[in-house]
Amino acid sequence: MMRRGLNESVEVRCPFCGRKDAVTFDEGGGETQTYVEDCSVCGKPRVVHIESVPESKRGPRVWVERDDGL
Repeated sequence: MMRRGLNESVEVRCPFCGRKDAVTFDEGGGETQTYVEDCSVCGKPRVVHIESVPESKRGPRVWVERDDGL
């Protein structure tokens, strides 16, 4: 898990293939974002979660998990 500003991207590890891939934040998407996108390495769908932590100097919290429902 890495923390950065909302106008940047961060590398996360895919929960399917384990490879690192970049996730770009939608600055206009609000403080909490959840969406499904395909891994650019293996193509499987994963759920991306982004939480802004206002009191944190390290930026938002980002994590991904499997989307086994698709």
